[in-house]
Amino acid sequence: MIRTVFGKVLSIIILVLVISFTVTGVLMNAGLHQFVADQKSQQLKNTGDRVINALEVYLKSNEIRDPHLYESFIQTLARNTDSVIWIVRTDGAILLSSDIPSSVKNKLETTEDGLPKLPDERQYDPSLHYKQGDFLGLFKNTGVEWLTYGQGFTIRHIPPYDSEAQGMVLVHTQIPSIYKTKYSILWIFFASGAVGAAIALLFVTLLSRRITKPLHQMKQMARRVASGEFTERLTVKGKDEISELSESFNNMVVALENIEQMRRDFISNVSHELRTPITTIKGFIEGILDGVIPSERQADYLSIVRDEVRRMQNLVNDLLDLAKMQAGEVQLKLTDFDIHELIRRSVISLQQFFEEKNLEFTADFETERMYVRADKEAIQRVILNLLQNAVKFTQQNGEIKVKTFVEKDKAIISVEDNGKGIPAEELPYIFERFYKTDKSRSMDKSGVGLGLAIVRNILVSHDETIKVESQEGYGSRFIFTLRSVSKVEPY
Repeated sequence: MIRTVFGKVLSIIILVLVISFTVTGVLMNAGLHQFVADQKSQQLKNTGDRVINALEVYLKSNEIRDPHLYESFIQTLARNTDSVIWIVRTDGAILLSSDIPSSVKNKLETTEDGLPKLPDERQYDPSLHYKQGDFLGLFKNTGVEWLTYGQGFTIRHIPPYDSEAQGMVLVHTQIPSIYKTKYSILWIFFASGAVGAAIALLFVTLLSRRITKPLHQMKQMARRVASGEFTERLTVKGKDEISELSESFNNMVVALENIEQMRRDFISNVSHELRTPITTIKGFIEGILDGVIPSERQADYLSIVRDEVRRMQNLVNDLLDLAKMQAGEVQLKLTDFDIHELIRRSVISLQQFFEEKNLEFTADFETERMYVRADKEAIQRVILNLLQNAVKFTQQNGEIKVKTFVEKDKAIISVEDNGKGIPAEELPYIFERFYKTDKSRSMDKSGVGLGLAIVRNILVSHDETIKVESQEGYGSRFIFTLRSVSKVEPY
């Protein structure tokens, strides 16, 4: 059983070549048989014409007629054309012949004047032209098939008495002589085909190895990637599909390496996020149980414990929500609402954070009201996450700006800050779950890299888009779209 790609490709090519040559050989054999038969028939006709023309010249000549000279001409012509020539009288008598096979002589009759005669009237019928086979049994014991051409003639004004001669010329040739020509052509065809097939197989072998070599490298590399090695890359040569596949494979390895790194970062972040509140909760509860914390302070410490529990609960909820979104289990409740009003409410809910860092907020709305069709609660979560990110990564006395406008049937909303910005090499990954640009956690002390992933999944579920524009040191701008709807305001 052939298992390798190289073996399968080579087997298919060989099978195609065999089938192609077989079909071509069969068709060529049939075509050549007919072609050679037609050529031979035409040759027999030309031979018959030459015999009749020579006979006419011989009979009308004023010189002494020597029948042996004409018979010698017939025999020479027969040898040159690989045929047997008979000149037959109207009663079937063979007047002249180049040769009469011994197996045929016994089947001939004899006329009153001692000439050999054809036994069947159909054999010297003037309407006879071409006949293939044993010539009505005459050549039955020769062991081969024959092709016979018959042509009647009438020669008038034969001197010196202005007489007339009638009869017919029969020209016979063996069918194997026709096959000999055909087989010569077929042999040349198959010999050249064999050489061509060998050359084709050589090139197919080289091409197959060109195809399978990168696949073999991918197989080996895939095993190493599965074991956790992401350092090796395939060598990309050329611009064909194989090189594109190799490049895509390299990109996949890079993506897997990034995912693996994000997974490790996620475990680190989640471990850090869970370790801190668990340590705090454990310490306060043990302090209360051991009596270290006085009773009048227990309420304060229990409120801290409650806040830490809420933070862990929010982390778990974010993970569950993201999993549901990616599984398509979240059902959207689409309504028409004013996006400007939703933005105002979101800003008010975060006012304390704006004031803590003395941030300036600017709203640039194209119109007083702008209605969109979406899930209001989900979009509010998008706006809050984007605003929280902007607050988190903007320095003291910074600026945050929200801008909206309508383009065709889409409402365009952008959230912009003048914070630290995002490095160019990290822009393709910021919407991936668990990804954090602030590896040192100097500014992002509470996040685990789920906020932007949730934002993207919410917008994708709305069939909308989100993109980011950022330059390190000059801030970031997040731009997303929503379906815009027209709504008539009541008086």
